[in-house]
Amino acid sequence: MFKKTILAVTVMAGLSAAAAQVHVAQAHDMPPPPPPAGPRMHGGWGMRGGMEVLAGLNLTPAQHKQIHAIMQAARQGKRDDWKQEGALHQQIRDLLLAPGPVDRAKLASLTQQIETLHRANIDRRLDVAVKIHDILTPAQLADAKAREDKIRALRDQLDALMAPPPPPPGEGAPGDGDAE
Repeated sequence: MFKKTILAVTVMAGLSAAAAQVHVAQAHDMPPPPPPAGPRMHGGWGMRGGMEVLAGLNLTPAQHKQIHAIMQAARQGKRDDWKQEGALHQQIRDLLLAPGPVDRAKLASLTQQIETLHRANIDRRLDVAVKIHDILTPAQLADAKAREDKIRALRDQLDALMAPPPPPPGEGAPGDGDAE
């Protein structure tokens, strides 16, 4: 009975992962949302993936061209990485759905390959951020820093507003009540 339960859980996990992968693949193929009002550049900056730090900066035409070239170069090969990662996830699903014991060594190898792809993606994004940093003037960097600080403060305020209210007195966590 226990083996059947484990097998059922494994199959359900594999099917859930397959459904999630299809959803992620569809999300990658979807066009980005429309830009907000006003001039704005799109692409990757830092770890968040947005270029909001460049929005509102007075970039020269030469800086625009340089940043555009950096972003174009960064996009090369991205789709190939997505396809490679998708193929690795498919191999994991195939392993989990195959009858018999799971080859844990093969599973570990596949997950290591996915982690290597993720690490390379992070490294590329940081490389782009450094290249863009090197294009900006000290005044533009100071302006971008001030903008980032404001954005962070606003996000913190939004998080505080969206937080659930604290429980009324006397209705706290178990064990906080009256001791008899």
